[in-house]
Amino acid sequence: MYIKKFFEKNKTMESLWLLIVLFLLILLIIPLFFRIYLSFDPLNNEGMVVIKLFFINIVYFSFQLTINGIIIRTKKERKQLEYKFSDPKIKFYELLTLQLKQKVKLKYINIYSKIGTGDAYHSAMLSGLINIIYHIFSSYLKNLKYSTSISVNSQTLFNEKVIKFKFYCNASICLFDILYCFFTSLFLNKKRNY
Repeated sequence: MYIKKFFEKNKTMESLWLLIVLFLLILLIIPLFFRIYLSFDPLNNEGMVVIKLFFINIVYFSFQLTINGIIIRTKKERKQLEYKFSDPKIKFYELLTLQLKQKVKLKYINIYSKIGTGDAYHSAMLSGLINIIYHIFSSYLKNLKYSTSISVNSQTLFNEKVIKFKFYCNASICLFDILYCFFTSLFLNKKRNY
C-alpha cells in the first residue's frame, strides 16, 4: 500500500528521470562537429594542433619532432612532455586514430602550403612535387570519404626560404562512436601488451 502511494505521488519525478535518460541517449547519437587545425614548419621544426568543438578549444598544443620521438608543449599548463615513438601511449593513440578514421565523417579539407628555397628553379620543382603529393592524397581520401570537399592551395615563393604546411578540416562524429573507439583501442592495446 505504501509503495503504491509513493509511486502515485512521484509520477512527475519518474517522468523527469525518463527525460534525463532520453536527453543522454540523444546526446550519444547526435553528431558533434569539430574543426581541426594543423600547421607545421619543417625548417624551424615546430608545429601546432588545435581541435575546436563548437568554437571551444578542446585541444591546443605545439609540438616539435625529434629523431625518435615528439616533444609536446601545452599552452594552458605550460609544461613540456616528451614521448618516444615506442612509448605505449603513442601505440594507444595510433590504435585510437585507426579506429576513429573509420567513424569520422569529413565535410571539407583545406590544405595550404608556402614553399620557397631561395632559388626559383628549385622552388618551382619542390612546389610541383608537393602539389603532386597533395593531389594523390586528395584522390585517395576522396575514394575513402565520398562526400568530402577538398581544396588545395599552394603558394611558391621564389626568393625566400620558407616551407610551411597548414591543414584545416571540418569533421563530425557522434559521442557513441568516440566512446566505442576508445574502449576498443584500450582493449586492443592491453591485448597487444600481454
